[in-house]
Amino acid sequence: MDPVEATRHWESTATNTFRLSQNPPLFVRGDGPFLYTAEGTQYLDLVGGSSTSLLGHGHPAHEAAISEVLASGILHTGTRLPSPNRAALYETLGAVLPPHLTRLHLANSGAEAVETALKAAINHTGRRRVIAFEGGYHGRTLGALAVTHGHALRAPFEPWSDPWVAFAPYAVSESKIDAALSALEAALRTVPTAAVIIEAVQGVSGVLGPVPRFLRGVQDLARSYSALLIADEIWSGFGRAGRWFSFQHADLAPDLVTMGKGLSASLPLSAVAGREAILSGWKPGSHTSTFQGNPLAAAAATATLRTLTQENLIDRARDVIAPAMANALQGLDARVVGAQAAIEMGTRDGAEALQRRALDAKMLVYGGGTAGQCAMLLPPLNIDVDVLVTAIGRLRGLM
Repeated sequence: MDPVEATRHWESTATNTFRLSQNPPLFVRGDGPFLYTAEGTQYLDLVGGSSTSLLGHGHPAHEAAISEVLASGILHTGTRLPSPNRAALYETLGAVLPPHLTRLHLANSGAEAVETALKAAINHTGRRRVIAFEGGYHGRTLGALAVTHGHALRAPFEPWSDPWVAFAPYAVSESKIDAALSALEAALRTVPTAAVIIEAVQGVSGVLGPVPRFLRGVQDLARSYSALLIADEIWSGFGRAGRWFSFQHADLAPDLVTMGKGLSASLPLSAVAGREAILSGWKPGSHTSTFQGNPLAAAAATATLRTLTQENLIDRARDVIAPAMANALQGLDARVVGAQAAIEMGTRDGAEALQRRALDAKMLVYGGGTAGQCAMLLPPLNIDVDVLVTAIGRLRGLM
């Protein structure tokens, strides 16, 4: 079988491989924002490996870092031994974190980072209750799924008879802040709460937020009820929202921060950063994973962080990419925060139809929104602006 047919034959139908097309393109090479088939057909990638490719494909810094690890002959030694690659990632990541976050715990996926943060909060507080937000998306393993709001995703898999998660309203505008905070306080007052978990920008739900006064109110309420604040930065961290972390739009100081996607350099890696007392307060072996801190992934992530800094790409996302996309999308029902945009298409069918037309036009566009009704643009932070603006013009012609 060819690779597409072998995938169709063997792969679980829970994946999204054939959601948009029964004959999706098969890419064999990548260069910057472009992907190429074996026949040399070029596609513009505005999906970025589900928002993981902040530097595009084939970046020299990634190639050099991964090649160095391969040359060592050591692909993994487990987590019971130190690793120079893991240590380098700790130091490089620690340098860009707010100074109150002094400990790190590596994991393999965004959902696993959320699991880690939830367990850390429960361990630290001795409480079980968690409050999440309407529209929030945190992953699909059972713990992460429990704090993900989408009922259609959660309902088939809920094993708990006494729910330990409550959902509060997420204010998407100034006019909704007071009611949302009142609802959150009522939930906090009802049951002692271990943690409040929030995305400062709800990326998967269609680039909603940030609303600084609301976010600061959430932090204040969490503190007043001795609940930890978990900021989920898996989607929007590392420049995707035009800051190192999207919670910095509201000057928050979260107790735990989950990270993944852009940090990972498209390899399986995520992390949780936390206050000293939280992540140094549980026993060895309380939460481990076979592949956490894998040398290949750690080295690639370190290269990502160094390149973001050296090439000033965080500022570029905010000052160059965001205004360019906002201008190119003017007149449409669209939201832009940093290097991400959501275009409201009204329905899931409308959004998927645009994705298919874009695919036919040799462009990859993502889907999102609380009901799948958005077309999402997730360009690399170093994309040529003329390429991006031209692509948006072509996309508008397909609507």
